[in-house]
Amino acid sequence: MSDDANKICVRRHFEELWNQGKLEKAPDFFDSTFMNFGQKYQDGIGLVKQVVTVWRTAFPDLHFTVETIISEADVVMCEVSVRGTHLGPFPLIPPLQGPTLAPNGKAFDIKHIHRFKLQQGKIVEHFAARDDLGMFQQLGRLAELQ
Repeated sequence: MSDDANKICVRRHFEELWNQGKLEKAPDFFDSTFMNFGQKYQDGIGLVKQVVTVWRTAFPDLHFTVETIISEADVVMCEVSVRGTHLGPFPLIPPLQGPTLAPNGKAFDIKHIHRFKLQQGKIVEHFAARDDLGMFQQLGRLAELQ
């Protein structure tokens, strides 16, 4: 696939899957062998759907904005802004560890850097540097995580 096609796939996955919650679109963007944060899963697409569901349940207004995106060969890197309001239970799932956080109505607005590897137009690998500390600070949840 071309660099442009790979960037389009990554942009669309943020918009359709994360921002709009269209779980049925997951197979359009992810390969079943998808690896997240270096971990292999039996059902990569099922994992993606689970993670998106957890985040969108906790933060129904969750929104990713792609600020910068670059692509070379089969790798796409992007900087995104992420915001949301804590309106539902948030069970911390790997790579996060901890209790389920009850909603408190507070909002966050942070940055992430994501790296995606694509093969034949689908995401096969993902890793991110996320500002989880900033998110939990803005949500007023640091004491619960100690």
